Order: sequence, then structure tokens, then C-alpha cells
Amino acid sequence: MILKNKLTRESVEINYSEFRKKFAKEIRTAFESYRRTQLNKYSYNFKDDNSMEYNFYFQLQWNFNHFGNSNWYIERM
Repeated sequence: MILKNKLTRESVEINYSEFRKKFAKEIRTAFESYRRTQLNKYSYNFKDDNSMEYNFYFQLQWNFNHFGNSNWYIERM
């Protein structure tokens, strides 16, 4: 995957396991934001945490870039 810094335009190519280790805090922040957004949408359509986490990682690029609070974004997977 290719990550790009929003401020410096620096690009880094890393694999998925390195990304999970290096950006664990940012992923956790993005997931919590995604989870709050999903729970606020429809109270009758409450999703359990397992399916919510699956959906988050299924669209990881979009969710990390839009729900995360990081200077890095995923340019390509």
C-alpha cells in the first residue's frame, strides 16, 4: 500500500502488517469515529461490533482517510 503525507507530500510504500503496527493509534481513532457515526445513523439497525469492524476493514482506504485524524492518507492499496 502507498501512504502519502498531507503536509510534506512524502510517499511511503509499506505492506499491510507494517501499516497495522505503525498506524495502530490512527486506525483505532478512525474506527471509533466510524463506530460512533454508524451507531448514530439508525437506532433500529444496531450492528454488533464484529460486523462493524468487518465493514470498517472492508473499506479501509476510505474509512481511514475520512474518519482518521492523521497527516497520512492511503493513496493506493
